[in-house]
Amino acid sequence: MTTVREFAERVLFGETLADKLAPPPAAGLEDLARGPALVTPEGPGRPRELRLDPDGVRAEFPGVARIEDEGERGRLLHFFANHELLATELMALVLLKFPDAPAEFRAGVLKTLKEEQMHTKLYMRRMEACGVEFGELPVNGFFWNLVAPMNTPLDYVTRLSLTFEQANLDYARGYSRVFSNAGDPETAGILDRIYHDEINHVHYGLTWFRKWREGRSDWKSFCSLMQEPLSAARAKGAFEFNEAGRREAGLDEEFIRELRVFSRSKGRTPDVYWFNPEAEDELAGNRASAPLVQASHDLEMVMVALAKADDVVMLNKVPSLEHRERLQEFGVVLPELVEWSDQEKVAARKLQGVRPWAASPGACARAQEFGVRQSPVGADKFSKLKHAELLGKVLRASDWEVLCDEGDVGRPVGSVEDVEAIRRSGKAACWVVKAPVSTAGRDRMLLSSEGDLSGADERRLAGMFRRSAVLLMEPWLDRVLDFSIQYEMTDDGLRNRGMVVLENCKRGQFRSAMAVRRPFDSLGPKDRRALHEGGDGRGRWGVWLEELLEPALGTWLGDYRGPLGVDAFLYRDEKGGIRLKPVVEVNPRYTMGRVAVEFARDRRNRQPVRLVIQSVESALPPGGVALTEVLESTRLVAYLVDETVSGKR
Repeated sequence: MTTVREFAERVLFGETLADKLAPPPAAGLEDLARGPALVTPEGPGRPRELRLDPDGVRAEFPGVARIEDEGERGRLLHFFANHELLATELMALVLLKFPDAPAEFRAGVLKTLKEEQMHTKLYMRRMEACGVEFGELPVNGFFWNLVAPMNTPLDYVTRLSLTFEQANLDYARGYSRVFSNAGDPETAGILDRIYHDEINHVHYGLTWFRKWREGRSDWKSFCSLMQEPLSAARAKGAFEFNEAGRREAGLDEEFIRELRVFSRSKGRTPDVYWFNPEAEDELAGNRASAPLVQASHDLEMVMVALAKADDVVMLNKVPSLEHRERLQEFGVVLPELVEWSDQEKVAARKLQGVRPWAASPGACARAQEFGVRQSPVGADKFSKLKHAELLGKVLRASDWEVLCDEGDVGRPVGSVEDVEAIRRSGKAACWVVKAPVSTAGRDRMLLSSEGDLSGADERRLAGMFRRSAVLLMEPWLDRVLDFSIQYEMTDDGLRNRGMVVLENCKRGQFRSAMAVRRPFDSLGPKDRRALHEGGDGRGRWGVWLEELLEPALGTWLGDYRGPLGVDAFLYRDEKGGIRLKPVVEVNPRYTMGRVAVEFARDRRNRQPVRLVIQSVESALPPGGVALTEVLESTRLVAYLVDETVSGKR
C-alpha cells in the first residue's frame, strides 16, 4: 500500500502538475512507516514554467480594474492557482517534516491537502477557459518563504491556517462578489466553494492551535508566535473584514475584535512617529513644564493622523480595544500602535525613518535608538524674532495694501526699559511680549498702554529677560480670523498640504482647527473682495502666497526638511478695514493644524471634521469622538468632531 510519506514526496518534489495534483489512491494511504524528519528544501519541485525563482521577474498583480476582460480574469486566476498549489506543497512538507505529529493532526493535513489540490485544478480549468495557461506568468514563492521555515506543527497552523487561510475568508468572499458583479457566475461559484472550505481549514488549524498554545488567550498567543516579516495584519484580506466567517470558523470575539483594529505594514518599510510637544522648551533650555508633560501623555494619539496605516506610532499607553473600535467606527485609520516598553522590538525591524512631532536634539537622540540618524532643527528656526524679521522682508517686497503695516511687526526688546518705552509710545492700546522660543501661551505677557507697570509685571518681565536676553514685543491687534497654512518641505521645495481655520484662546493656546479649502468664506463680501481681487484666476491672495511668501519661506528654511506650519491672522485696522498678518509664527514641526488637515484628508466619508482640544471636565462636543482615552489621570482630551452633526457648519 502507498504510504503517506510516498504520496507527500510525490506532491512536494514532483516536477509535473500531474504528479502534484493526482489524488491519493482509492485504496487509501498507510501512515505507519513515516521515516525521518525532512530537512526543509529551498523550494518545491515544479515544472520549469512554474519554478519559484527568488531573483526572477514577478508578474504584476492585475487587480480588478479590468475584470470584465477575460484575459485579465485569467491572469488573476493564475495568481490564485499558484497560491493553492503552494498551500498543497506546504501541506506535503508538513507531513514530511513532522513525522512524529499526532495521527489525527496528520490525517487532517492530508484531508486539507486533497482539497487544496482540487482548488488548484478548479482555478486551472477556469483560467484556461479564459485563455491563460498555468505557467504563462512568472510566479513567486511568498507563502513558501514565510511558512516553510516552520519549526513545529504549531508554527504551521499559526502561519498557514490562522494567517494566510484566515485572510482568504476575506479574499475568497470578496472576489466571489467581484466576479459575480462582473457577470461571471462560474468563477464566483468556484470562489464561494473555496470560501466554505477555508472556513473548515481555519477551524481545523484553530483546534490544534488551542491544543498546543500556552495558557494565554488565542489573540495574545497568536501575536507572540508571529515572526518578522509575518504579523497579524497578514490574517486580513483587502476586502470587507468578514466577522461572520471568522465566527463560523470558531474564532472568539476577542480575537476577531483585536484583529479588526490591528494594523501593521505588509511590506512597505514603516516610519516611526511619536509626540514630543516639549521640543521648544528643550530648545529654549527650559525644563518641560508640568502641563506639557501632561499633554505629552494626554494628546499623543493625535499622531495617528500623521502616520499611514502601515507606519508605527509609539505611545506611552496603547488605548483599550473598545477605544480603538470607536475610533475606527468614526473613520479613523489606525496605524500600528506600540508602547515605548516595546521599543526594542520596533528598533530591531527595518525602518524607513523617524518622524517625531519636532526634531529637537532629544528627539534626534531617540532616533538613534531606532538606528536612524537625524539632524535637529536649529533653535533659530523656532525663534519668533526670526519670524518677525522674515515678515518684515516679505512686507518690504510687496505693495499689497491689505498686508499689515511694518509697525504691526514685532520688534526686539532687551530690557524692561525698552518695553516701557514702546508701551508708552501710544502706537497701540495693548501690547504682547513673547519669549523668542516657547510653546503657545507660555512666556508671554499682555500689557495695556494705560497706567504704570505693576511690581508683579516688572518682576515677571525681569524673569522673562533672565531666561531670554531678547524678547519680541508687538501690538495686540483686533483679530478677525486665525488660520494656518500647512506645508511639507522636501528636496523639491514646499508642498502645500492644506489650510485650517484656527480657534485660539486669548493667551494664544490652541482650541480647535478645521481643514478648509477657502479660509475666508466666512467673511463678508467686502472683505473677501479685498483679499481676492486682482491677479490671475488664483486671486491676489493666491498669487501673493505662491509667488512671494512661499519662495521667501523656502529660502529662509535653507536645508530644513520636514513638516512646517505658518500661523497667520486677519485683523481690523483703526478704520475698520481688513488687514492680513501673514506670518505670526513659523513652526518647523508638526502642528495641530497639520493634524486636522491629515484627518480631513484620510477620513473615509470625506465629511468635514474639526480637531478640538479641551479639558476633561468639558462636555463631549455633539458628533464627536475622543482621540484621547479618558482615564483617571487624564486632564486634556483631543476630540474629532463631525461638523455635519455638531451644527457649527
